[in-house]
Amino acid sequence: MKKFKEIIFLNSIKGVAKKTIYNQYWDMLNEADDFYDLVSEVELNSKFKIDDIKNAMRKAEELYDYIITSDIDIITVFDDNYPEKLNIMGKDRPLILYIKGDINALTKPNIAFIGTRKPSQISEEFEKQAVEAILNSSNRVIVSGLALGCDKVAHQTTVDKDKVTIAVLPSGVDVIKPAKHKKLAKEILETGGCLISEYVPNKTPYKSEYVERDKIVAAFSDATFVVECGIESGTMHTVDAASDYGRKIYSYLPEDTSVGSFDGNEFILKNKPNSMKIQNIKELITDLDDLKINNNDNYSNKSPKTFQSSLM
Repeated sequence: MKKFKEIIFLNSIKGVAKKTIYNQYWDMLNEADDFYDLVSEVELNSKFKIDDIKNAMRKAEELYDYIITSDIDIITVFDDNYPEKLNIMGKDRPLILYIKGDINALTKPNIAFIGTRKPSQISEEFEKQAVEAILNSSNRVIVSGLALGCDKVAHQTTVDKDKVTIAVLPSGVDVIKPAKHKKLAKEILETGGCLISEYVPNKTPYKSEYVERDKIVAAFSDATFVVECGIESGTMHTVDAASDYGRKIYSYLPEDTSVGSFDGNEFILKNKPNSMKIQNIKELITDLDDLKINNNDNYSNKSPKTFQSSLM
């Protein structure tokens, strides 16, 4: 958790968000010897009120003290075990990851399952079969967002087989939304999976943070499987990001699309060059076995010290 307190300090100053840190405070953060050195630099080289700086210091110290006595693990962008795949997000990449559960799950190959909160019966049945087939034929971890519908099917199918799944949250790792998924979140932890978030513990989600979560799912996942979605659905945020990041996108399209909402799936196949139509389990497993991750991560081999300049 290198520079964890320093990042929290900056982010606790009114008006200093993630991109502000990358754009204006990255060099200062990177070069600071310790927490108090950074505070001194901010005091000397910014126009913040002294009360705002002291308040940010207090918040950083309180959160640090809370984290070191909790069951939450921390990975910052400065740590060696920061997931390299997230570097492709550039200035959108999380500065901090909060992890509850087995942190080793982050290092395993994976695939995300996403889609509508109200899947048709045919989609739900196909998703269950697809997840089970992947778990039976590989060591891939199943990734999703712990939402209703397709997310729940992905997580529940995995824990029912006592396998590993990761839930990426738009809230703090101690805040489970919807609340009815608290039991499922507990099962995820019990079967060797984890909950991850870029947000501080106990934070409730806002609408924009669901979109940010979707970008993390897209970047972190080796491939994304779209079960069922409408063209205007939130699922398309993940799809757009996965396409931008060059990740493989599988789009389920049954022969009969009269039951369910598959206009989003059809749009993906027509407009996303890295997408593939899936109509049976065998073709999915075959392609996954042959999948070579399209690693166009321009930052994966760059240290935090050179990261900022690589974005300019």
